[in-house]
Amino acid sequence: MKAKLLAMNGDLAMSRAAGYSLLAYALAYPDDTVVESLHDAAKEAATALARTSLSGLARVAVAVTRADLEPAYVQLCTLSSSPDCPTFETAYFSPDPQQQTQRMADVAGFYHAFGVDSADTGFRPDDIPVELEFMAFLCRKQAYAAEHLGAPRAGQTLRAQRMFLADHLGCWAGGLGRRMAEGSPAGHFYEVAGLALAEWVADDCRILGARPEEVSGIPVPAPEPGISHGPEFDGPGTPIFSFDEIPVA
Repeated sequence: MKAKLLAMNGDLAMSRAAGYSLLAYALAYPDDTVVESLHDAAKEAATALARTSLSGLARVAVAVTRADLEPAYVQLCTLSSSPDCPTFETAYFSPDPQQQTQRMADVAGFYHAFGVDSADTGFRPDDIPVELEFMAFLCRKQAYAAEHLGAPRAGQTLRAQRMFLADHLGCWAGGLGRRMAEGSPAGHFYEVAGLALAEWVADDCRILGARPEEVSGIPVPAPEPGISHGPEFDGPGTPIFSFDEIPVA
């Protein structure tokens, strides 16, 4: 009964979607397009998430600029500056190229199951903003299903969220968030964002009953040729992959 009530709670699903979208833009490379979208997401989240672990992030995100964010992001998250805070999932599991490919294929399989093709986005499928935006997309699908399609379809999207947290995002987002916070100056945006990421994903796992096995090792292989790990490979200006273009029906 609890799972059915959760599946049919469209308001909660939309609030969670706002939270995941805020985090997606907060952790993407901060070019002008992303920063503008971050401001919009923060304004939406300021109301929807007023009493959650993302309220502080929403407050500071409203006014940040590219100049505030870009130097710190490059130092923290690009391999040419620091290998300590990779933003892609496979770095947290194995340095073996075959295992990396298999894991990325599994992530892409989740996307494909919901009509999403990430192949032409310029982003790795396991990059943190892509995984976060996919969760936002699933939350919006759940809200739509709860209002228009009924409990079985809403429950299907909720199960997908639980599985994606248990198998992927929940396993490594906490480690990434804590590393980001530790590597940032005290009070900097990325300290706030890192701590918010770790707390939000942990809270969402508890809400949905997901039980991910969090990884602790940080092998950092070189990214595969032709797969973006952000602007140091493809150049800044690539907008974050938006799942909003995919029909939710």
